Amino acid sequence: MSGQSVPRLHSVEHLYKTACADAGGEHTLGITLDDLRKLHKVASDERCQSCVDLRSKLAEAASQAVTAEAELAALRQSASGDAAELASLRREVKSLKEAVSELKATRAGLQARLTTQAALAPLPVPRRRGDRQRSKNDVSAARQVAKRAAELRSDGRQDAALTLLRHATEVLSPVETATLFRALRQQQQNELVDNLIHIYGRDHRDQEVMHVTWELHNQGSPDDAGALLRAAIE
Repeated sequence: MSGQSVPRLHSVEHLYKTACADAGGEHTLGITLDDLRKLHKVASDERCQSCVDLRSKLAEAASQAVTAEAELAALRQSASGDAAELASLRREVKSLKEAVSELKATRAGLQARLTTQAALAPLPVPRRRGDRQRSKNDVSAARQVAKRAAELRSDGRQDAALTLLRHATEVLSPVETATLFRALRQQQQNELVDNLIHIYGRDHRDQEVMHVTWELHNQGSPDDAGALLRAAIE
């Protein structure tokens, strides 16, 4: 109706037939279908196809220009944040290294004290009955790691939390590792502990896995013990 475009011939013929049906016949319309087809051809010929193409290309170019401007603005904003992000990553790596170093130092000190105590003791004492100091140290070290991992995850740095946990299990004893799993469960860090169990079962030796599984059973976590065994055999 606006004259800005020419409809397809099929549509024109359909409209004509509909008009005929509504008006009661072709004779009431004042134009035959053949004449209408001729008019359609004339209208089509009058249209400059190159002009249509140019208009389409112009509209497409305008759209691309808007998109390019938006992308440029996004790149500028991203570039401005790169320095801050890099600095944050460096701080994160430094923090993780310090945490791992502290864990190694703590473990070395514990092992040295335990060795001295064992050498001075007149008789060996079953660990679960008499070695209360070691038990406290195991719980303390594991809970410190679990707390730090939970803090990293709450800050949205789950990858950093997993990295810390993975490195921690490299230096923690099986008892400490089992305690770490339980501490994470108690803090409702279920996703972290599930991932850590899978990683530990996949990457550690069968003997280490069996020892941690036994400790989990002793500490009342049979579900995690079973999950660790499944991770080891997958």
